[in-house]
Amino acid sequence: MLALLVALGSLMAAWRAVDQAADAKQFALAGGSGTAPGATQPLPVSAAPPSDAAPADAAPTDAPVDPGTPSGTGAPPLDERTVYTVKYDSETLTLKTTNCSDQMYADLDEPRANVGSAGADLVLNTSCSGPSFLKLWSGVEGSTSASPGRTPHDCAEAIRTSPLGEAPVPARKGTAICLTTSFEAAQERGDNQRLVLVEITGVADDGAVTIRSRAWNIPR
Repeated sequence: MLALLVALGSLMAAWRAVDQAADAKQFALAGGSGTAPGATQPLPVSAAPPSDAAPADAAPTDAPVDPGTPSGTGAPPLDERTVYTVKYDSETLTLKTTNCSDQMYADLDEPRANVGSAGADLVLNTSCSGPSFLKLWSGVEGSTSASPGRTPHDCAEAIRTSPLGEAPVPARKGTAICLTTSFEAAQERGDNQRLVLVEITGVADDGAVTIRSRAWNIPR
């Protein structure tokens, strides 16, 4: 009986060896691809989750802007660093209308009196029932917080801190006006904008107003 059991065990071992040899032969014929019989398959490698962190060399999108840097869409800022050059010195114009309630325009870039409104910086308004007055024209900024001896930096500061707006300036001898000419008009003709100091030097009985002006180029 014992001999029979031993014989059966030997037969089973031989059968198992033959079966494994057949499997190995099939694996070799298949080129070694796939997983060998009895081998454990490797676990799949999961993809790394996306990172929310920005690259170290990425440029920030909300970098602060220097407020002193011109944007290219408006007049340059005027401050203590602005370097002015003289355009003209002590030019005299006489503004006079033919009839009361008329106007005469002055271009202070040249300067020239009796120009069209398109190139004007300052306008004399006369009245049949009251005193004459001056007004700044479209695109011009100015201040009457001025005196004849003001420097361009003084004028720029007066315009910044005490702007005139659209208020009329009575035509009185000794009145001084600091103003900047129209930036848009200067851009259209490819020229410099200018800062001008205007002084009313005389008002005649016939309503004629004499002004003396000095102008500086504002750098582009």
